[in-house]
Amino acid sequence: MQKEVRILMLENSEEEAGKMLDALKDSKLVYTSARTSCGNEACNYIDSFRPDIILASPSPAIDVIDALRQCLKKTPDIPFIVVSDSVSEEFAVEALRSGAFDYIIKPDLSRLPLTIKSAIQQRRQENSRRRHEVLLRHQNAELKKVNRDLEMFVHSTSHNLRAPLRSVLGLIYLSRQELAAGKLDNLDQYYGLMENSIHALDDTIKLILDYSRTKQLVEEVEEIDFERMFEEIFNNLEHINSPEAITKEVTVHPGRPFYCSRMKLYLILLNIVSNAIKYYDPAKERSYVRMQVRRVSEQAVIEIEDNGIGIPLELQQRVFDMFYRATESSEGSGLGLFIVKETIEKLGGTIELSSVPGLGTTFRLVIPNYVSSASV
Repeated sequence: MQKEVRILMLENSEEEAGKMLDALKDSKLVYTSARTSCGNEACNYIDSFRPDIILASPSPAIDVIDALRQCLKKTPDIPFIVVSDSVSEEFAVEALRSGAFDYIIKPDLSRLPLTIKSAIQQRRQENSRRRHEVLLRHQNAELKKVNRDLEMFVHSTSHNLRAPLRSVLGLIYLSRQELAAGKLDNLDQYYGLMENSIHALDDTIKLILDYSRTKQLVEEVEEIDFERMFEEIFNNLEHINSPEAITKEVTVHPGRPFYCSRMKLYLILLNIVSNAIKYYDPAKERSYVRMQVRRVSEQAVIEIEDNGIGIPLELQQRVFDMFYRATESSEGSGLGLFIVKETIEKLGGTIELSSVPGLGTTFRLVIPNYVSSASV
């Protein structure tokens, strides 16, 4: 079906405007038109009428060159055709130099239909070219980001994998030295340090695999049982920082069933809760991690609050960067919150962080409900 062309006419005479429209009768051009006899009103018509093309006739009431410049300043891609009573080479040159698409003489309007069609086609081609340029720039920017992330990923991952291995090798060497000397007092300590290094190595490998899955796997949505998911998360984190000393509180408010990619949501919550447990404050008499979920028809709002060591304000903007550690005491890979942000963005959600050093940290997640997708 042919798209309707919206023609704005800057013409002082209704009769002359009718002649221009008559010239379009046999062109099979589908159009609607509007007319103004005041050149200064052209820009207002661009907002209200939204023309695809402008036909302008010079007259005492219409300064075509001025109207042309104003219209092109407001909307540069609208074709502007000057339709004049007489030939003036000087005027025609000025109009074309000012940005007019073409210059037509009224006594010979036979060229008007073809000129309009050519102008519309050229505008569509230009718009298509611009869209492709924008898409190409976006893809290039994404590619540069991927390359930067890959370089950082390879560099930092090699360090995160080698550091625990070097630590284990060093401890094995010390253990052999102690055994050779008949000393057994420090072996238990060495074994504990080895175990911590192996856990750190295992955590890094798990996060690398998680990151790979979020990049590649397309998972169908399913209804989320938040209570069960949090229970699985706590069971999965039993080896971290004596979690039995941390009170876990889960509140899931009644609401509409929530649908989402279970694996992606699990990775998000696992990494946030893991940080809350890792960076608890041992100086506090009572440590806690509180999870609260509110579900509405279009989204779930999830808040995870702890009273751990907190994050300084000047570092809070960087905690989602790849391999960034907000504290020198961190033994993590620096990948967890990076994966969280990347995964939330894939789900079309948002994440906010508020933290006060010494008091604790709260993450607020807003995740879209994919209930419509699940019911199709």
